[in-house]
Amino acid sequence: MKIRYYFMSMMVATFAMTGFTSCDDDDTIIETPDTELTFDAETAKVKIGAENRIALPVATGAGDYRGYSLNPDVAEVVTGEDGQFYIEGYKNGVAKVVVSDAANQYKQLIVSVYTTDEMTLSHSDYNFVTPMGLSSTSNECSVVLGNGEYTVESDNAKVEASINPETGVISLTATSGKDEYTANITVTDCSNLSATIKVTVSATFDAFTDADIQNLLAKTSNNVYIKSSQFAQNEHYYFHYESWGSWKDEAGSDNLHTFGWWYGSSWSDYGGHYIIYPEDAAINEEVNGTYRFKYFYGYDLYNLEGKVKVIKDDATAKIVIWWDVDMDNEVINRGWIVKIK
Repeated sequence: MKIRYYFMSMMVATFAMTGFTSCDDDDTIIETPDTELTFDAETAKVKIGAENRIALPVATGAGDYRGYSLNPDVAEVVTGEDGQFYIEGYKNGVAKVVVSDAANQYKQLIVSVYTTDEMTLSHSDYNFVTPMGLSSTSNECSVVLGNGEYTVESDNAKVEASINPETGVISLTATSGKDEYTANITVTDCSNLSATIKVTVSATFDAFTDADIQNLLAKTSNNVYIKSSQFAQNEHYYFHYESWGSWKDEAGSDNLHTFGWWYGSSWSDYGGHYIIYPEDAAINEEVNGTYRFKYFYGYDLYNLEGKVKVIKDDATAKIVIWWDVDMDNEVINRGWIVKIK
């Protein structure tokens, strides 16, 4: 007979002998146990595995202690080789265990079941490098060993941290300035175990990472983007009216090449994006150049000086990038024009 069914039958028998007996007030006899049933603590913890079983944590009572679990999938009360009752954990979570003694006292115990006594992370230190003033995200850090239901906290607002509570994969997003700084990322699990990663954030002054270049080379549709600290709104995506405009890819009389997208009419230059650079620039050669940008309906013309590189120009596409390292504002301004042929 399973333990919990045994106790349920005992409870029914007890009620049959006491709860359902009608007596006059003068005949009622209330027996108070000599010793109250108590536990060593209000809650108990048990590690998963038969080798980690714990005895019923009774501090005082009338002896002959037994128990059963209300959540047998998380933890169960089992009989040991010595004939005593033990609590065994099966999976992370919380179980309610009802314990009784020889005086028919019943008391509930909250049992937390866990996997490990020590949390382990993939990194204790992590160096985060991002183009100055630009945000980057990394998913390289994670929980190696823990008890699940993870939360994460950063002590520096410049580094945002989130975590998948089940898998323990940590996502870090940081924006670098010209000066290096640190943040402590603390991960905590459902058993209140915690571990910390010290994140050091520093800047690279390369406007485009290898991953950025590969992403641009992989584009299959026309794309225009510009971000500059000179704009009132620091970030601007702009390519909504391709059907209204036309592409320019032509040399000028001043040995400068103009590449970009223009839209307007015979009587008005509504706006556009152009990157202007020396006509004789080779593929992947860094040269001086200009990003010329005009808002819709011709407002706010910008000629942004910086560096230019043509990273692709073949039968399939032309891709030109522009950038400027702005140390005063601690940002790298950058933009690109992608034309699929």
